[in-house]
Amino acid sequence: MSLSEFCFNKKRKHYAYLFKQISLFRKNILFTSKPIRIWKGKTKKNIKLVKHPNNNSFKEIYVIPIVYIDNADSFHSSSLRWNFHKNDKRKIKRIKKRK
Repeated sequence: MSLSEFCFNKKRKHYAYLFKQISLFRKNILFTSKPIRIWKGKTKKNIKLVKHPNNNSFKEIYVIPIVYIDNADSFHSSSLRWNFHKNDKRKIKRIKKRK
C-alpha cells in the first residue's frame, strides 16, 4: 500500500520519510544534517536537498540514499506536516527506485 508521511524514527534516531507500507513494516528514507557518513571505515556522500522539508527551517539537510525497512512501532505516533520542494521530488524518486 502506498504511504507518504514524515515521522521521527525512534530506532535509528533520525527523521524519516515513509513511503510504503508492507503489513507491519514501513519502507523509509532517513534525513541527516551531515554531508558524509562513515560506515565500516568507508566514507560515502549523502544527497543534499534544495530546501528543508519543514517550511519553518532554513538549515541544510541531506538524505541518506538507502531504503530502510523498519517495524511500524519504531516510528513516532504523530506525523509531521512537511513536504518536499519540487526539485527534491526527483531525487527522492531515484532513491526509492534504488538508482
